[in-house]
Amino acid sequence: MWSNEKTDVALTTPLSLRQRAFRVLLATQGIFFVALAWCMLLEHGSNAQSSGISFYGVNHRTVVLAVVGYVSAAVGLWRLSLIFRESGLDPLLWMGLRVIAVMLVLLLVTPYNGGPFLNWAHMIVGVAGALTQLAIAILLLRRYGSLAAILGFSVQLSGGILGAFSLPDWRFQFLLYAETIFELGFGWCLLQWTKVLSSDVER
Repeated sequence: MWSNEKTDVALTTPLSLRQRAFRVLLATQGIFFVALAWCMLLEHGSNAQSSGISFYGVNHRTVVLAVVGYVSAAVGLWRLSLIFRESGLDPLLWMGLRVIAVMLVLLLVTPYNGGPFLNWAHMIVGVAGALTQLAIAILLLRRYGSLAAILGFSVQLSGGILGAFSLPDWRFQFLLYAETIFELGFGWCLLQWTKVLSSDVER
């Protein structure tokens, strides 16, 4: 009996929470970026460049890979939110992760080439999701303003700025690369969030 209680306590330490979060993040984000890289190898022409990552969700050669990547990322973010909630981190953080997880699924079921309504729905969901990701990165800077956190936010912000210039019809078709940079920066920020889980141990 004493041994079981000791084990339960050990499983809820900040360090163990960090390890769980890191494993979830590494596995699910790894699947997402591997699927994205595979999609980019298969299709990287002008349509992909101008439409961004969303193109892979409507292209017949890449739709399965896109679904696998998006769903994996959504499940990972939801599980990460449970760990962050258990650790007592800011509710805005884990609630934001859940919002992004739901929005990833919504992006799949609102193909931008399915008519004006679905196109507008897709764009609104995408922009709202990106703003939520930026908010999580800013929250990280306020809580854990390390050089690594600043670097992750800078990468994410640079991708967002490049994406903003790519959205209008200015013949500046770098949306695919912009969104990829943005997601890499966000993934890096999430890795930095896992370090916050063990900060109590370090103190």
